Amino acid sequence: MTCKVLIALGFIFVLSQTPLTAGAATISVPGDHSSIQSAFDAAQPGDRIELSPGVYPENGLILPEGITLIGMGSQPGDVVIDGQNSGRLILCESMAVSSFIENLTLANGFANGASSYDQSGGALLSSNSILRISKCVFTGNAADSHGGALRCNNSDILINDCVFTDNAAPYGGGGAVDCSYGSSPLFRNCDFENNNASWGGALSCRADSSPVVWDSRFKNNSATGDLGYGGAVFSDFEATPVFNNSTFYGNHAVYGGALASFQDAETNLESCTVAGNSADISGGGLFCHDSSPRVTNSIIAFQEGTGIAAQGAAVPVITCSDLFGNSQGDWVGNIADQSWVQDNLSADPSFCSDNPGLDFEFSLQNDSPCGPDINSCGTIGAWPVGCVIVPTQLSSFEVDWSGNIAKMSWQSLSNGEDPDFRLTGALESASDQEWEIPFHNDGGGFYIGEDNISQAGSGKSYIYRLYVIDSQGDTSLLREAKLVSVPDFLGIRDLKAWPNPFNPMTSISFSLGQTQQTRISIYTVDGRRVKTLTSRLFQSGPQEIKWDGTDGNGRKVSAGAYIVLVEGEYQMQTIKLTMIK
Repeated sequence: MTCKVLIALGFIFVLSQTPLTAGAATISVPGDHSSIQSAFDAAQPGDRIELSPGVYPENGLILPEGITLIGMGSQPGDVVIDGQNSGRLILCESMAVSSFIENLTLANGFANGASSYDQSGGALLSSNSILRISKCVFTGNAADSHGGALRCNNSDILINDCVFTDNAAPYGGGGAVDCSYGSSPLFRNCDFENNNASWGGALSCRADSSPVVWDSRFKNNSATGDLGYGGAVFSDFEATPVFNNSTFYGNHAVYGGALASFQDAETNLESCTVAGNSADISGGGLFCHDSSPRVTNSIIAFQEGTGIAAQGAAVPVITCSDLFGNSQGDWVGNIADQSWVQDNLSADPSFCSDNPGLDFEFSLQNDSPCGPDINSCGTIGAWPVGCVIVPTQLSSFEVDWSGNIAKMSWQSLSNGEDPDFRLTGALESASDQEWEIPFHNDGGGFYIGEDNISQAGSGKSYIYRLYVIDSQGDTSLLREAKLVSVPDFLGIRDLKAWPNPFNPMTSISFSLGQTQQTRISIYTVDGRRVKTLTSRLFQSGPQEIKWDGTDGNGRKVSAGAYIVLVEGEYQMQTIKLTMIK
């Protein structure tokens, strides 16, 4: 299932699954070329390079712009680019046209050299480029400076459904990823586990970068080098990272077991669960110094250390959040005065699992104080209420016209799961007669459907339903939306009379663009009204009214010419009739 379009969280990405160019070629490795580098040398924008299953011991590759590089295995582990710890795997530099990397494992890359540029991005360095990465595993990569797996400088990167594990930047920032100098990567449904760096064990955000991380998981990452800031995430120098519906567990640092925020950075946690992290000195969950993180609808619980530690002039802004069970205190220090304002609380979140970290299961019991029925903030944290079967969450379900075609889009908050959906359409007037609608998994929890049955100009109303299918094959309704067709005209069309001339009766027909109050009258050619045939509410679509050649008193009119006037809410039309003897 493929496609790319869209969306969400107040920003928009508009993509196509493969860059299309007239005459684009498909290049097979090793079928057409014996190496990836040879295929890159031959590729033109729009080409698709397909890697057959196997291990490719290559590094120092320079990715051409506008191409697709895809592994042809059933899973990312079937196709491995292995740098053998001898050099960076891939360089993406000054690419104005996006390239795509999909379904690969990028392993054992190593970035070193004379400059920080050479020493960063063990698997991939993206500089001044546009790049899309989907369903890839980054593992065992390292950098002497920053970004053990990936470094992005002034780049726009979309990363869907990827895993970053066991990558390292022991002397720099971002064991998995470092983003700097205005970069704005978007991560959707990604896993960061067992990565290590001196700061930002998984992710380092610096120098006006603005990464957005959506529905992702940070587990057992660490910052233990000379600085030890931010076991999972570090930010400074006016970086503005946003984490939405993400989970942080088991991360460790000297300062900020899960996250550390410095020097005017504004780290944003929205609907996140931060639990079971630890810090040697301060801030088991979040440590901030001279910065003002924003924490909204989040759980910060059971850290080794304080939940949040704030130093310096600036303090976090915390709303609708639960701080509880942190070993050195919850609402303490500079955040003590926020404990009972802005709908904050300090209560056991009541996770379903007795050992949520071991199970990586942070869903909430039905009576959790973080549940939407208990507090006024809605669900607090990244996980829903429900212990037997974790319910599928939707952050959006949107239906709208795209030209004459109805399109649906939605985002599922997966927490690492891969739900099955069913999408149907029906006429509102016959809502039980559903038809199936095909849809595409767009990656990162985003889905897109397209209904080829409905028509924008039909004047009809449609009902669209999204169901989730459980492991037993049973369906449950998640969302329902109504879409009213937009007529291609509002007024009156195709006014006709037949037979004409006539005697004794004629049929007057016309179409209405939408439902409206309409009057049909007969006049003489000098403007005297003979009869009003009807004046009432008509539905949109084709209409037909008969005239038997009588006036308002029921008397037969004389032979001659007459005018039919049809008056709607937006338009009026006339047609001439002739009554013969």
